[in-house]
Amino acid sequence: MIDKNARSIRVWDLPVRLFHWTLVILLTVSYFTAQAGGEWMKFHFWSGYAILTLVLFRIAWGFVGSTTARFTDFVKGPGAAIAHLRELVGRGRPREAGHNPLGGAMVVVLLLAVLAQAAAGLFSADTDTGMVTGPLALAIADKWVDRATAFHHYWINVLLALVALHVLAAVVYLVWKRQNLIGAMVSGRKPLDDVVPPGQPAPKLVFAPGRLALSLLLASAAIVYFVVRAGG
Repeated sequence: MIDKNARSIRVWDLPVRLFHWTLVILLTVSYFTAQAGGEWMKFHFWSGYAILTLVLFRIAWGFVGSTTARFTDFVKGPGAAIAHLRELVGRGRPREAGHNPLGGAMVVVLLLAVLAQAAAGLFSADTDTGMVTGPLALAIADKWVDRATAFHHYWINVLLALVALHVLAAVVYLVWKRQNLIGAMVSGRKPLDDVVPPGQPAPKLVFAPGRLALSLLLASAAIVYFVVRAGG
C-alpha cells in the first residue's frame, strides 16, 4: 500500500529501470566497438543482439507491464503536450507519476530509432572487405545490403542526436523545475510533490510481477536467437 503521508512514492518498477540503464551501457559498447572495428566487431554484434532483445522486451512491457511502463499511460495527444509545455515554461510545476507527454513521445521515438538501427545491422555488411557481415545479409539482394549498411552508418548520427536531446531535457527539468528525473530512474521513486499537487492523494499504481518481466525477456531473447540463426 502507498503511504499518503510519505514524502516520496514508488513510480518505476525494476524492469523499466534495468532496461533503461542496460540499454545505455549497450549503446555505448556498440558505438565504441564499431569505432574500433577489427576483432571488436564481434562484441559489436553481440551488443546489437542484446539491444534488439531489450527493445522487443520493452515494447511488450509497454502493453502488459506496470502502470507507468504502459504506452497507454504516457502516449498522449498534442493537447496534453501543449499543456505540459505551458507548465514547463511557466511557473507551474509539471506533475506526472511516470513519463510526461513530451517524455512519453521521446520514449516512443527512441524505441523506434533504436529498433531501426538494430534491425538494419542484421542486414549490413562491410562492402570493402566482406569480413564483417550481419547474420541476415546473405538473405537479401546486394543492393538491399548496401542500403541497409548505408542506413546503419547514417542512422547512428540521428540516434546520437536523439540521445543528446533526451539528456538535455533531463538537465532542463533538473535545473529549471528542480525535478530529478535521472535520480528517479535510479531509485524508482519520485517526491510526492512531483506527482500530485499538495493535499491530493497519491495515485494508485499497479506493478506487474517480476516473473512476467523475466518471461517476456526470455521470449524476446528467443526471438532474436532464432532470427540470427535463420541467417546462419
